[in-house]
Amino acid sequence: MKVAKEFGLEVIKIDSAWGTPLNPEEFKKVLEEDKQKEIKAVIFTHSETSTGVINDLETISSYIQQHGTALSIVDCVTSIGACNVPVDEWQLDIVASGSQKGYMIPPGLSFIAMSQKAWESAERSNLPKFYLNLKSYRKSLLNNSNPYTPAVNLVFALDEALKMMREEGLDKIFQRHEKHKLAMSNAVKTLNLKLFADERYLSPSITAIKTEEIDAEGFRKSIKNNFDILLAGGQDHLKGKIFRVGHLGYVNDRDIITVISAISKTLLDLGKITAQEAGEAIVVASRYLDEG
Repeated sequence: MKVAKEFGLEVIKIDSAWGTPLNPEEFKKVLEEDKQKEIKAVIFTHSETSTGVINDLETISSYIQQHGTALSIVDCVTSIGACNVPVDEWQLDIVASGSQKGYMIPPGLSFIAMSQKAWESAERSNLPKFYLNLKSYRKSLLNNSNPYTPAVNLVFALDEALKMMREEGLDKIFQRHEKHKLAMSNAVKTLNLKLFADERYLSPSITAIKTEEIDAEGFRKSIKNNFDILLAGGQDHLKGKIFRVGHLGYVNDRDIITVISAISKTLLDLGKITAQEAGEAIVVASRYLDEG
């Protein structure tokens, strides 16, 4: 929203409480009220890393298509490579992702998928642009090149990552992320902790956990010092109130068990759970991991 306003665009904001998904019906209402077709694009995030929520991309996209004019511009940074995002089937116009998430390599590369409708819009666009001028990239792509010097080392890394993904297969990749999500979320509940996100809309990439009586920042510090595991903290008003466990990309069952064990041991040392509850969390997680 800040970027759009910097470019002088008029912005209609649709939001939801942190931890709850965006309501597709609100998008439908705003789009249907736009009789003059003045809305040019609908921009939103599929998998929200700060809260662990995944939004109903398919339904929201269908409402955008019914509008007929607006483009869908979707941040799929933490959903591409973790769950199925059928770009053509859902008629998504612009989908963006990054190398540091599902593609399992360092940050530095971005990926953008464009529909024909999006390319036509790019041709008509009169907004100022230079380095991220998609028309320049498209022209260079036709010559198997790049308009500017790319991160060549990351291109080689991407080649290897894609070979790994092809070897595992997309269905198995999606299944692995789903079972890791279920193992983590259900183990957390066994440890008397609460999920921050609406349980019906949990992201396959990250689990956000409320600490309530425990300072999340102190908890994260203990995990890092004692187990050399780095958990993400809460952002903005959630700092100190939640911590987040990423299970995206190159993560295996052992990693899930390891982080659950570290969380359990720390809670046990704090006197927040019993040894039996710590053991039950591992059993619960293992049950979901074994089903994969």
